[in-house]
Amino acid sequence: MNVLLNNPAIRGAKAVRGLTLTEMMVTMSVFGLLVIGLVYTSLFCLGLDELSNSKAGASEAARHGFDELSGDIRSAKMWFIGSGSQSSFAPCGNATNQIGNALRVHYTNDTNSFIVYFFDTNACALYRYTNGMSTSKMVVSGLTNASGSSMSFQAQRYDGTTLSDLQFKYVIVSTLEFAQYQYPLTKVGPNYFYNYYKIQLKLASHNYN
Repeated sequence: MNVLLNNPAIRGAKAVRGLTLTEMMVTMSVFGLLVIGLVYTSLFCLGLDELSNSKAGASEAARHGFDELSGDIRSAKMWFIGSGSQSSFAPCGNATNQIGNALRVHYTNDTNSFIVYFFDTNACALYRYTNGMSTSKMVVSGLTNASGSSMSFQAQRYDGTTLSDLQFKYVIVSTLEFAQYQYPLTKVGPNYFYNYYKIQLKLASHNYN
């Protein structure tokens, strides 16, 4: 018996023990909780990244669109506000409030050379069309008319009074309201909007004499 107990191989076999069923269950539970925590953290980070990308993309697109619109208005020799689309434009007449969904600007006195900006309420976007172009270009998207007064152009005096005569030295005002999201088919937040913000432009021509 002493010979067997003193055998190193037998003593080593007794020293190696396996996990009990209780220890195995506790280990698997702790490992499962760790995996769930890692997965949840990864999903949260992915969602935060998508939200940040959406906000950054909306701001960048809006900035580029406003820069182009601002440059065209400031360089205009003449401008007209009215109702229009890519295929037509009807300016507001004299002695009527200069309010409409479209704006036509001319760099010179040549009325055959023009640029038209128009709001498409169905597409919720602002488009830019130049004479000679076959298609219009989307300037900004993700617009909404939450206040009921956006997606339009109007001519105003310095005190905010809407004008009704055709003088090109007044200020052109446009209010744009955004409800921007990364995936338009996803309904998010109150009234299905999130990241809502409003920008109002007030611009005057620098080329008017």
